Amino acid sequence: MSRIIVKQLPKHITEDKLRQIFGAQGTITDLQLKYTPDGKFRQFCFVGYSSEAEAQSAIQHFNNTCIQTSRVRVESCAALGSEEKPQSWSKYAKDSKKNLEKLKAKEEEEAAAREAKDAKKKNKEKKLDKVEQILGRHKDDPEFQEFLQAHDKSRTLWGNDLGVASNQEEEQQDGEDEDEEEPPAGRDDSGVDADAGEDDQEEEEEDGDTSKLAEKPISDLEYMKSLMAAPTSSSKGATKSKTKSDKSNLELFTIKIHNVPYNTKRQEVLKFFKPLKPYSVRLPSKVHGFCYVGFKTEKDMAKGMLKNKSFIKGKQVFFSDFTEKNKVTKANKSGQPVTNAGEATGNAKWKHQQDSLSKEDDISESGRIFFRNLAYTTTEEELRKLFEQFGPVVEVNLPVDKLTRKIKGFGTVTYMMPEHALKAFNSLDGTDFHGRLLHLLPGKDIEKNPQEELDENDASLSFKEKKALKLKKSAQKPIGWNTLFLGGNAVAEILAKQFKTSKERILDTSDGGSGAAVRLALGETQIVIEMKRFLEEEGVRLNAFDEPAKKRSNTVILAKNLPAATETSELTPIFSRFGPIGRIVLPPSGVTALIEFCDPLEARQAFKKLAYSKFKNAPLYLEWAPEQVFTKTLSGEPVIPKTELKEEEKPEKPEVKKVEEKEEEEQKPLAEDADDEPEPNTTLFLRNLNFKTVQETVEQHFRHLGTIHTVEIAKRRDPENPRNFNSLGYGFIQFKKNSVAEHALKNLQLTHIDGNPVELKRSDRVLKTQDNEGAQRRLASQKKQTGTKILVRNIPFQAQYREVRDIFKAFGELRSLRIPKKATTGEEAHRGFGFVDYMSKAEAKRAFDALSASTHLYGRRLVLEWSANDDNQDVEELRKRTAAKFGDSQAAASAKRSRKSFFDVEGSVQPNQDDDDEEEER
Repeated sequence: MSRIIVKQLPKHITEDKLRQIFGAQGTITDLQLKYTPDGKFRQFCFVGYSSEAEAQSAIQHFNNTCIQTSRVRVESCAALGSEEKPQSWSKYAKDSKKNLEKLKAKEEEEAAAREAKDAKKKNKEKKLDKVEQILGRHKDDPEFQEFLQAHDKSRTLWGNDLGVASNQEEEQQDGEDEDEEEPPAGRDDSGVDADAGEDDQEEEEEDGDTSKLAEKPISDLEYMKSLMAAPTSSSKGATKSKTKSDKSNLELFTIKIHNVPYNTKRQEVLKFFKPLKPYSVRLPSKVHGFCYVGFKTEKDMAKGMLKNKSFIKGKQVFFSDFTEKNKVTKANKSGQPVTNAGEATGNAKWKHQQDSLSKEDDISESGRIFFRNLAYTTTEEELRKLFEQFGPVVEVNLPVDKLTRKIKGFGTVTYMMPEHALKAFNSLDGTDFHGRLLHLLPGKDIEKNPQEELDENDASLSFKEKKALKLKKSAQKPIGWNTLFLGGNAVAEILAKQFKTSKERILDTSDGGSGAAVRLALGETQIVIEMKRFLEEEGVRLNAFDEPAKKRSNTVILAKNLPAATETSELTPIFSRFGPIGRIVLPPSGVTALIEFCDPLEARQAFKKLAYSKFKNAPLYLEWAPEQVFTKTLSGEPVIPKTELKEEEKPEKPEVKKVEEKEEEEQKPLAEDADDEPEPNTTLFLRNLNFKTVQETVEQHFRHLGTIHTVEIAKRRDPENPRNFNSLGYGFIQFKKNSVAEHALKNLQLTHIDGNPVELKRSDRVLKTQDNEGAQRRLASQKKQTGTKILVRNIPFQAQYREVRDIFKAFGELRSLRIPKKATTGEEAHRGFGFVDYMSKAEAKRAFDALSASTHLYGRRLVLEWSANDDNQDVEELRKRTAAKFGDSQAAASAKRSRKSFFDVEGSVQPNQDDDDEEEER
C-alpha cells in the first residue's frame, strides 16, 4: 500500500506545510486534508506516494514524531472495503460506533411510530365501519331521517316552510354563477394576483348590499327570504375559492428578480414590465430584496427577461429563471411526486447525458475500461504492466494535455478478451495505484468514422480503393521490411544529383561500360554505405534492424519510400500536427527517415492517419521501428540493449569455475547437424502425455536417439488465470534425421514418460523451431568469414554472367565466378545462385560488408553467405545428393511397377507376366 494516513495533526496546519514535510521522503502523488461539512479540520489527512517503498519509509520516519506541538501517528491505509479497517470513533464518521447506534435507534423509533400510526389508523377505520353499519341499517327508515333533520344544528326555525323554494333558488343561482365566472385573473402558490383589487371591490359591494337591505321598505317574509339566500352566498364563496385553487394549479413561467429596493410595491413592478402584463407578482412580506413574477407563456417570459440588469428606483436588478424550482415547490406543497425537470423541458445537457449513457456498453461485451484518478507521473508502460496481469491488452490510451505536456489523469484500456476486462474491473476498482485510489468505469463505444467502417469486399468500391483500404487496415502489422531499401527511381535521382547530370545519362549505356542494372546496383550500394555511416553518427543502432524484431517501439516511426532529396522541413509540418516531435533523423539521400514522438498516444494517432497517405507523388510507407533503436534517449541518457545488459551483468567467476565450464563444454560438444534444417517426415505425434509433463522432460527422454529439432506440447490458457497455460495431454516432437524418427516409432512405442504410456504416430505437421540460440548461432555463422569464397543467393534469372561479375569486380580481383546452370538441355538459364571467390580475404570481406546490406539487381535483393566448402567438395556433394535422389525415385518407380495387376475375364487377379518371367529366370 503506497497510501498512508496521518492522525493527530495540529489544528492550523496547511497543505503546503504538509507537502514540504512529507515530500522529503518521496514523490507525493496525492494529499487530502479532511474537513467537516461546516469547514472544521478533523486533524488527519491522507498522503499518497508513487511507490510502496517510499510510503513505508515515511511511516518509519514520521510515526510518533512531533509536528509543531502535536505528536502524530502515521499508519498504512487499509484497502477500500477491507475488513481489516479499524473501527471509526469520530462523531463525524458515518461508520463510527456512536453514529451507528444513533442510526439504529432512529430506525427503531421510526418503526415504532409507524406501527403506532398504523394501529391508530386501523382503530379509526374500525369505528367508522361500525358507524356506517349502524347508519346503513336505518338508511331507508323515514322516521330516522326525520329524527336527523330535527337534530340538525344548522336548521332554521321555519326551514320546513321555505325548504323547497330555497333549494330551487340555490340551483338557479349556482347555474348563473358558473356561467358568469371566468378564470382571467387568479393567483398561484408563487404569487399574488395582478387583479386581486377587483375581488376586494366585489366583496365590498356585497357587504354594502347586505347593509342596505335592512333599510329597504319590504315585508317580514321577503326579509326572511333574503336572509335564507345567505347559504347561496357562502356556496358562491366556495365556488370562488374553488376557481382560485384551479387558478393556482396553473403552471406559470416564473422570473425571480434580485436586488429589489426595500419599499417596492406591486404596482411599481407591474409598471416596470409594461407593456407586458404579468399574470402574478409576489413580494415576500418578511424577506426583502427579491420578488417573483409569473407569466402565462414562455414567450412572455422571454420578453420579460430582456429587461434584465435594468433599474427600479435607481437600483439595478438581476433576473433568474425560477420556473423549475417553482414547480418543485408546488409539488412538495401538494404532496405530488416531483417530475424530472430535464424530461419536462427537454434540457440539452440532460439529453446529452442520456445519449452518452445509452451508448455505454457492458464490459463483458466491449472489453473496454475507462480509468481515472491517476497520478500525473504515471506512464503508459506502468499501466500496461498493471492491466496485463489479467490478460492480453490490445491498446492503452493515456491522453496528454497539449499545454502542460502532462497526462490528464484518465484514459482507457481495451482487452483482447472481454472476460479478462471484467476480471480486471472487479479486481482493480478502488485499489491503490501510485498513492491514489484507482476508479474504473465501463468504457464507451468509439464513434467510428464512416470511412473506417468501409469493407474491402464492398462491391461499390473500385479495385484501387479496395487495395488502398486493405493496405490501410494492415498498416500496423509488424511486417519485416528492408530498412535500407531504395527504389530504382530514387537511386537514379540521387546519383544524378551527386554527379550533376541527368537520369538519362546515368541509365544510358550506348557509350559502353557497364549496364544500367549494374550501375543502379553499385549506386545503391554506395548510397547505403553513406546512409549507414550517417545513421551511426546520429546515434542509431543498426544492429536493431538486422535482429528479428520481437518487440516494436511505440514512439519511433520508420518512414520509407520518400521521394529523393526530401528535407526535414517538409516532414516536420506533416507529423508535428499530431504532437511535439522529439527528433527526426533524415540521411542526406532523403529516402528513409526516423521520426520519434514524445508521447506514444500521439505517435499512434500519426501512424494511423498518415500510413499510405500521399506525400508529394508517392504513398508514405510507415513501420514501427524496433525497440531501443537509438543509443540515447531524448533526455540524453544512454540506452543499453537487453542482450548487452545481460553480458555486462554477468558476475566474474573464479578461474576454477571457468576451467570446469570449459571441461563440461568439451565433454558436451554440439552435434554436427545442430545447425542443419530437419529432413522431411521427421515429426511424430505424442498421445497420452501426462498433464504435468514439460518440454525438457520429453527432450531428455528422446535425446539418446539423436538430435532433436524442436518439441511442442499443446496448451491452452487457464480460464481462471489467463497468464498460465494448461497442457492438453498431447504434443509433437521433430527430429533432425528421418532415420531417428523411424527408430523412435518402431522401438519406443508406448514408452513411459512421467508414468504415462505414450503412443507415437507419424505426423505431417511442420513445427516452428524454438531453438533461438541455434537460430542466432546459424545467423552468426553466416556472417562469420570462413575464407575468400562467398555464396550468392537470389540472383535474378534474367541477370547475365557479365553483370554479376561487374558488380563483384568493383570490390577486388576475382579468382573465379561460378553460376550453376539448369540441367535442362537446350536452355542457358542458371539456377539463381552462384559462388564468388576473391584473391584475398580483405577484398572478400569488403565486398561482403558492402553488398550484404541492401543491394538489388533487377529488383531482387542479393543474399550473401560465406561458403563453408571448396568448389570440388561442393560439386561432389551436389553429385551425391542428385544420385541419391535419382536412385530413390528409380527404386520407388520399380516398386510401383511390380505391384501392377490386370483384370482377367474369369474374374481372377493374376500377377503381371513380366514378374512371372523374372521369377522363372531366378
